[in-house]
Amino acid sequence: MTQTTINHTGDRGRFFAGCLVAALLISAHGFARDATAAESQAQQPAIEKKMLSMLDAPLLFVKRHSYQGAHIYDTFYKWPPGGGGIYVLENPSAPRAQWKIRPVIDATTPETLGGGVYTHPEISWDGKKLLFCYKNEPQGCTRIYEIGVDGAGLRKVSDPSDLASCNKGRTKGMHDLSPAYLADGRIVFLSTRPAGLVPCNNTGVSILHVMNADGSDIHPISVNSENEFDPTVLPDGRVAFGRWEYVDKNALTMQSLWSAHPDGTEETAVFANNMVLPEAILDVRPVPGCGLLAVTLAKHNAPPRGSIAYIDPSKGKNGTQALFNFEHHDRADYDRGNSCEPYPLDRDTVIFSGRSRTKRSAIEMMDRQGNRIVVLSDPDICLHAPMLVKPRPRPRAIPDRTDRSKKTGAFLVLDVYEGLDGIERGEAKWLRVVEETSRISASPGTPNPFNQTFLVSASLSFSTKIYHGLTPVNEDGSVYFNAPSGRALYFQVLDKDKRLIQSMRTFVQAAPGVTRSCIGCHERKSKSTTTAYARPTKILSGRPKDLAPESWGSGFMDYPSMIQPIWNKHCVSCHGGEQGFAARLDLSGGWTKYFNISYENLVDRRETQLTAHLIAGIDTMNGTAHWSAPLRKPRSHGSAVAPLAKAVMSDHHGATRQLSEPERDLIMAWIDSNGLYSGTWDYTKHGYGLPDWDAVRGELSAEMAKAGCTSCHGKSVGSDWFNLQTPELSRILRAPLAADQKGHGLAICRDHKMDARRQRTRLLVQGYAHAVKPLSAFTPQPVPPIQQGGRPHVTFASAQNPHYQAMLAIIRQGQKKVLATPRIDMPGAVAVAGECRMFIAPTVPRQAPRLKARVNDRGGVRLEWGRSASTIGLRAEIHRGEAKNFTPSDKTLLAETLLSHHVDVQPPVGEQHYALILKSIERCSRPFRVSVKVAKSPAP
Repeated sequence: MTQTTINHTGDRGRFFAGCLVAALLISAHGFARDATAAESQAQQPAIEKKMLSMLDAPLLFVKRHSYQGAHIYDTFYKWPPGGGGIYVLENPSAPRAQWKIRPVIDATTPETLGGGVYTHPEISWDGKKLLFCYKNEPQGCTRIYEIGVDGAGLRKVSDPSDLASCNKGRTKGMHDLSPAYLADGRIVFLSTRPAGLVPCNNTGVSILHVMNADGSDIHPISVNSENEFDPTVLPDGRVAFGRWEYVDKNALTMQSLWSAHPDGTEETAVFANNMVLPEAILDVRPVPGCGLLAVTLAKHNAPPRGSIAYIDPSKGKNGTQALFNFEHHDRADYDRGNSCEPYPLDRDTVIFSGRSRTKRSAIEMMDRQGNRIVVLSDPDICLHAPMLVKPRPRPRAIPDRTDRSKKTGAFLVLDVYEGLDGIERGEAKWLRVVEETSRISASPGTPNPFNQTFLVSASLSFSTKIYHGLTPVNEDGSVYFNAPSGRALYFQVLDKDKRLIQSMRTFVQAAPGVTRSCIGCHERKSKSTTTAYARPTKILSGRPKDLAPESWGSGFMDYPSMIQPIWNKHCVSCHGGEQGFAARLDLSGGWTKYFNISYENLVDRRETQLTAHLIAGIDTMNGTAHWSAPLRKPRSHGSAVAPLAKAVMSDHHGATRQLSEPERDLIMAWIDSNGLYSGTWDYTKHGYGLPDWDAVRGELSAEMAKAGCTSCHGKSVGSDWFNLQTPELSRILRAPLAADQKGHGLAICRDHKMDARRQRTRLLVQGYAHAVKPLSAFTPQPVPPIQQGGRPHVTFASAQNPHYQAMLAIIRQGQKKVLATPRIDMPGAVAVAGECRMFIAPTVPRQAPRLKARVNDRGGVRLEWGRSASTIGLRAEIHRGEAKNFTPSDKTLLAETLLSHHVDVQPPVGEQHYALILKSIERCSRPFRVSVKVAKSPAP
């Protein structure tokens, strides 16, 4: 027992000794930590003094309240509210007690614009003047001004207010923004003047423009259909800027860094055009004395703030190795935070607007080592846009190569096979030119779940497209062709069957009068030499070829009017028609809530949201950015691998033998539109949704339950179960109806539970994901095979069954309701002409296109004419005269329209003579004439 006591005493002693050691260690660690903190705190004045000494010139900054809101791209519509101005800290390297701050312009200065919002200052190369933007009221326009740094010489440079009525979006005003001095004295800036509208938000599109120093000769140098950001001039004279674009990519993460010459030529992706993160790159500025670029990495759905970073373009165009994040050293692409507007001092130090220690944005400095100080703050208002007031080296002036009197430019591709890995020489036969259009006309505003303010597809394409034509690929892989200027163009390389080898999924422009050359498809610009350069090209001595129409023509790609007729002619008899639903696929044109039955079947996300299975379409929902953003391998999507394309190119039980070449080519071209539905910006006043569709579906679901169908099926009717166009062909009526020779009965129901995973028309598997998700969230879920066996379950012994009759009545009544308020793809639609943005009007043809006329069932005359890529944007005049060769005049004019049809509602009885003329501001075509007899309408 004594021994035990001694042992316990020894253990207790060792325990206390251990505690003492631990306490000493903890104390030592705490002392070390406190010493480190104290040492750091002691060093802070030295760090601050060293940093402030780098401010070797007066520091200009802006006082304004920070923008709030849901997007980085529409801040010019916001009112943060007003108040503030532009100021200069005269001696920032002096002790703080000696600092002197004076206003350059605010509500109190002799030369003032009042108490509005002052933004976007930019100092001239000699350091004596500055450009800035000003907005005077919440719903007002944004104008550009210039003033001396001394506060004298205020003058207005640009004012877009006269164009405010052109804005057909949901927000007000016209806005000139973000000016910067070019090397030759002109000004590059952003403007919403083209009045294009963002496809996913219906707000104005601000893109690059150039004007003279006095505000004259304002013209765009970009053709973007989405916004651009923060132009700055690089030492070599190029303009660097942020560019938002989503050609068959998601709308969320594609705000990457680009450059272009001041005339708009040589636009080139600099960084992150195929990266998911960072979502956006803003506020670009060159770092003095090196090739680095200072930027803000920001979120898309947030105010324009985030993390400050440097980009080294020499380290790659699509990887984080090119990024140094000042605020998150271990996460180079981190794009959140409250920092913005970096002004780099050297390769290690930057001054910017941030909120590390203040509630409101302040002027801060930091370096690569993590040292950070607050230079200047104001408890009542945010501080923004810091920059030093001193002369800067003037960049070299790049001469303007464009000829704005021309309507086309040319492209020379030395070898399309450069970048087409795995594609054998000889496979590429054609290069297609497609335009991603920009809408300037209003939207009917129908709510929809696909994140589109004008609905054109089921989360695939965001904008309508114009197919401009084809040019052949030469044996050596070269292509040399003309293309229309003023358009956002992209290219597709096709094989002999007009199936897709590669699609560009970004855009370029054909600068007027300029030939742009490139090495190949997805050329590797980091290579100094390539085999394409080494190989002689025969076409250099020739002239560029004009694009040839495709076998089916050119122009818009519209599913209801161009693709559905092909299914009706060749496919519907087996797929949804009299012979049933072969392969359970319905290709009939019955109208669904937003589209039609065949379209929903063809763009179904069978196994995963990522891919529209039957057309191998790329889902562009925001959440699927990791799928849509990266570069894609040749023959990896679209008609190259689409099951629909394979069926069309096969014998398909003899069904495809009757397809003509134009029909086959048109199907391939539609597949490679990435699944467009509405091909134009035309609409009706009723919008593009069917408000009565859900009620019809609900009534059918209730009647289905009464009929006992829910013992096998779910409680809700599928979107392709009822056909509002041809009610008798509805699947919900035919599947459980006994087969007979008189009706449409198919008797294909079986007495077993339907697997809920077997859905034909899943367009949004779990709803629209607005935030980026990992690809693991979209893991393919194989569709279970059709359950075999089971007894036929004939619910309706005949069409006289009361439940059958009740369902048919519901569908017929639904048909009557939707036809009373038709959308653009339905009979009786009265179209409102939509309008594409056109910087350069098409050339008017010498002869108007062929005019067709027929008397409709209401006694009116419907006139129709062709609309091709070369005539879209031209206005059509419709005239009616008393004689066959009447002279069109103001007295004979019936209508002027951008549409390709017109209805003369109340024509006189007898033979009527019509003339069609196409026109632009410049000239008119010769009329095309047609005559038609109008009979007397029968008495009601």
